[in-house]
Amino acid sequence: MQIILDEKEYLEIWDKVYAEYRFQREADEWLQLPLPHKKYRLRQLWTDEQEQLVNSIFSRLCPQTMYALDWQHDCFLFSPAENIPQNYWFHDTERNCNVYFPCYYPNGDFHFFLSSDRQLGLFGHPWREEIYVMGNALIAEFDHMQDQLDLAECP
Repeated sequence: MQIILDEKEYLEIWDKVYAEYRFQREADEWLQLPLPHKKYRLRQLWTDEQEQLVNSIFSRLCPQTMYALDWQHDCFLFSPAENIPQNYWFHDTERNCNVYFPCYYPNGDFHFFLSSDRQLGLFGHPWREEIYVMGNALIAEFDHMQDQLDLAECP
């Protein structure tokens, strides 16, 4: 895992999110995804087991580097093979501060996980308690594991 500390790189990534996905946190249509996507809602509290299931999906589909974006907070390059646990905090010695790695299901802020080519993605809305899954391969995996993930499809 690597924190994206370079301000130019950080801003470039978010500029792409705003441009490609039309992200607007206050709008009813808060996201407009250019690729096939599906919306889900969690039926109960997100667990460590569900976090690991989603991580295993990304490990199969995105074995290389992915982006983990936590809106207005630190963003990361990471590999799902790292198996980063839910609610993971660590000390950033370069800035002398604690850093939170976002979990796959939003828990208070917008959390976005994107493959490096931005063809697969998981987008979480915190107060609507919903996620958008983008890309046919990722949708198929979520559909296959929908009961295990305890997700309900949203209209």
